[in-house]
Amino acid sequence: MSENKEQELKPKKKRSEAFSPIFFEVGSGMGSIEKGIHWVTSVIMILLSIILVSGVLVSFVGIPNLFTAIINGKPGAMIDLLEFAATAIIGIELVYVIIAQNLESVIEILMIALTRELLIKSWDTWEIVLGIVGIGILFAVKKYLIDNRDKIQNGSH
Repeated sequence: MSENKEQELKPKKKRSEAFSPIFFEVGSGMGSIEKGIHWVTSVIMILLSIILVSGVLVSFVGIPNLFTAIINGKPGAMIDLLEFAATAIIGIELVYVIIAQNLESVIEILMIALTRELLIKSWDTWEIVLGIVGIGILFAVKKYLIDNRDKIQNGSH
């Protein structure tokens, strides 16, 4: 067969099927109202992601002031820089969680947020120990539950 005939026999993809991020994937058993609601919520998630990324990018304007404060020896300037960096990372991770929509990314953002709180705020000793135990539990969940689930789904034990 010639190339033209082969291309004619292949089913053509609709424009909407050519690019379909996880946002717009809908189940086959959904009615038109459910599909509409799913589409609207997908658009809202994309808009919120764009707003979050824009906010993180705009916040980088203040970085030179943080470095100037560190160079001038302002007390607490390094903590301010750490707080800014951790907050920016959490914002970026949140966008990733919205886009990826998987359990592993949720665990990662929880670990980052908990670590940020432990580093930035003044806590009593028992609260720090509790936070470290919480991070350890999140690591264990990620290692033993999520990794094992992936192995089982892939067929390897």
